[in-house]
Amino acid sequence: MTELYKNWKVLLLAFFLILSFAIIGFRGITFGIDFNGGTLFQIELADPITNLDERARVVQTIQQRLDWTGLKDISVNFFGDDFVIVQIAESDPKTIERIESLLKKQGVFESTIGGEVIFSGEDIIEMPKDPAKGYSLYHEGSGVRWVLPFVLKSTAAKRFTEMTFHKCDLVSYSTEVGREYECEKTYFFIDRPKESVLVMQRDLFFSDEQLLLQGIQSEGIAEGTDIDEILLNSQVSYFLVEKDGLNEEQLGLLEQLVLEKKQAIIPESLALSTQQQLIDLGFELRIVEEEQGTPFVFDAVGMRSIIGLGESVAQMDVAKIENAEPMSKLQIFGSGGTREAAIQRRGDLEILLQSGSLSVSVKSISKETVSPLLGENFLQNVAFIGLVALLIVALVLFLRYRILKLALPIVFIGLSEVIITLALASLISKFDLGAVAGLLAVVGTGVDHQIIITDELRRGVNEHAGSLIARAKRAFFIIMAAASTTIAAMLPIILIGFGLGRLVGFAITTTIGVLVGVLITRPAFGEIAKSIIEKK
Repeated sequence: MTELYKNWKVLLLAFFLILSFAIIGFRGITFGIDFNGGTLFQIELADPITNLDERARVVQTIQQRLDWTGLKDISVNFFGDDFVIVQIAESDPKTIERIESLLKKQGVFESTIGGEVIFSGEDIIEMPKDPAKGYSLYHEGSGVRWVLPFVLKSTAAKRFTEMTFHKCDLVSYSTEVGREYECEKTYFFIDRPKESVLVMQRDLFFSDEQLLLQGIQSEGIAEGTDIDEILLNSQVSYFLVEKDGLNEEQLGLLEQLVLEKKQAIIPESLALSTQQQLIDLGFELRIVEEEQGTPFVFDAVGMRSIIGLGESVAQMDVAKIENAEPMSKLQIFGSGGTREAAIQRRGDLEILLQSGSLSVSVKSISKETVSPLLGENFLQNVAFIGLVALLIVALVLFLRYRILKLALPIVFIGLSEVIITLALASLISKFDLGAVAGLLAVVGTGVDHQIIITDELRRGVNEHAGSLIARAKRAFFIIMAAASTTIAAMLPIILIGFGLGRLVGFAITTTIGVLVGVLITRPAFGEIAKSIIEKK
């Protein structure tokens, strides 16, 4: 028995058990919406969707946008033709606010120059998260600059090259510095409101104009940014109103525009009388909050970044466009006041680009708190039933083997497997019904594999010397084959099952449990069983 305590396989099990208790004790387990409740979002789409394939794509896009792993316990379902109900096991106000902002967006990404689209999100085929390819964060002045590299399709790369070729003007030349160019800017938008009108106060417009000219480093807005260029590239029709509201000429123009542009984007400070004028004309209002020190126009038109072309990108050293090399590897830059803000802004953009855009825009969104369906009593009942099941298994094993010292380790290893799996899975997922099903699958396969090991070792005792080791190897060969089959069945769900929600969470929890079994608990049980059977 002393030798058993020194066995590295048993010590490995002890180490992971201690680590698991530490994880559960200090970090705790985050329960899903079934146990802890969460938040329900009701999304009203601008247009009804009746096509089943289109509905499935909308559901998948929203699920990928909020949780690509399927581990955050998110439920997305259609209610009627123009409502989508999203349930998520989250109640933290800041997280909910971020989720709401992601859900509000249709997610159409576009890059423009001179008011014309160069490429869109559908043209991006890769976003490498490799620092060697530019994926980075670095301090710049009072803020943190983020860089997101991406790769364009060949057709989009060719179009980008053609539209940016020689878009720089030579402004000076010296022998010390060489040529200095002033280049045009590219504008990056999410959900550019080209089918809306923008109505804002004239004094707010001039305030934004000054802010943009001065530049805001923490927001990634360069000095000398022109508000007229932003509005030109957004393709939004805008109206500047005085304190007494819209004049007759503006009302006449808006009366014509409402026939093709149903939405009016306004600041929250716009006078109620002016808002009523727009409603009377037939516009739906989208109110954009104003943040101190941030241009209202930037948020109103969905601006994400403004990047000046470099002479190398504009290929000023190439004489003819026929000789220009297509530019497929590009970068998007942005800034945040802090490192956390920069990471979140880049992350939000990555999520939108990776999940793709919705086929229709979001008209409105509301949220409410969801009460837990199952709660702690259900969890206690599951734990109690699981413990009773293990004790029944132990009794059956004792009646089969007539060795109490052999039945108890099977129960102990089963409990250890559950604890380690639960601790490791809790680092990346919430504990929900999918996790419960995964743990049940782990317990079932675990006991089955331990019986295989025990039976093989008992047969080895009755054969010639050295057969015990051979039988142990045979048992582990069978176990590894069974585990490989399970993992192979789960991998397709994990890798390509985006949008399957709890099914992906179940697959990941099961895979973690199987790996814990074959790498940690089964080898330890094999040594324990071998020691007991040898003595018998």
